[in-house]
Amino acid sequence: MKRVPVLVLIFITFLALTSCLFVVKEGRTALVLRLGKVKEQHGPGLHFKAPFFDDVKMFDSRILSWDGDPERIPVKDSKFIYVDTFARWQIADAERFYNAVKNEAGAQSRLDDILDGSVRDVVSTHFLLELVRSTDRPLETDRLGFVSAVNADADSDAEAAAAAVVPDDSLDAAGKREEVRERIFEICQSKLAELDLGIVLKDLRIKRIDYTEQVRTEVYNRMVSQQERIAERYRAQGEGKRAEISGGTQQELKQIDSESYRTAQEIKGRAEAESTRIYADVYGQDEEFYRFSKSLETYQMILGAHDTLILSTDSDLLRYLKSQR
Repeated sequence: MKRVPVLVLIFITFLALTSCLFVVKEGRTALVLRLGKVKEQHGPGLHFKAPFFDDVKMFDSRILSWDGDPERIPVKDSKFIYVDTFARWQIADAERFYNAVKNEAGAQSRLDDILDGSVRDVVSTHFLLELVRSTDRPLETDRLGFVSAVNADADSDAEAAAAAVVPDDSLDAAGKREEVRERIFEICQSKLAELDLGIVLKDLRIKRIDYTEQVRTEVYNRMVSQQERIAERYRAQGEGKRAEISGGTQQELKQIDSESYRTAQEIKGRAEAESTRIYADVYGQDEEFYRFSKSLETYQMILGAHDTLILSTDSDLLRYLKSQR
């Protein structure tokens, strides 16, 4: 029976120790609260607290993430874009953090207000091309004057798309994407320091810049127009080439016809000359026979089977007919 009080004593002692001891893991910070007020702050290790009076709140001391929702923001050249940002932050002072926002959910809510507001304030003071460009290199255009994605990378595609919808006088805008990011980061750091939330901002990045439906429609229409003008240019080049080939073919055909005609006339001339020479030789051998044969040819040409010819009796045409009587 004496063993029962000993066991009870051991159990009570164990409960007292467990209620007095607590362990803070690596990467965590603990606040000991007494009646709702911060009494002590502890790092990783084994620590003591007063039972029943003290309460322990654990906070993550590692770098935490903040990922905002895409925000619709107007830019300086009267266009609307969606800007998606993310940040990395850390609890620098657990006591100030607890007094200001209580927990991580409260911190995320405050960061939403601070970071979203800073992004809007800075982005709205810049042109669209300044936000999508990260360099100051001159924009290169094609033969039709369209800005082309010369480097075949994401930045060049974004530049070409942005250039399709911005005024021509803003095409020389310098790349300020990194400058904008740094400015937003500085403003957020300043606001967090002013509010004294026990939070330090480690990094902030622009994850994505997307176009609204209206801007996308303008970009697509400009792209369609660009492709149509390129196609029209190729069609015009094709028509010019076709006319050039057709003209060359016609010229070559005329040249062939001319050469053929010249050759035919030369052959014909030589044949007529040879015929004249033969006729002259025949005529020189027997003039009367030549006149007779020519008269027969004439009769054959002018007299048909049913033709009637009325001539005077002294006509030379009837000379050979009269001499046959």
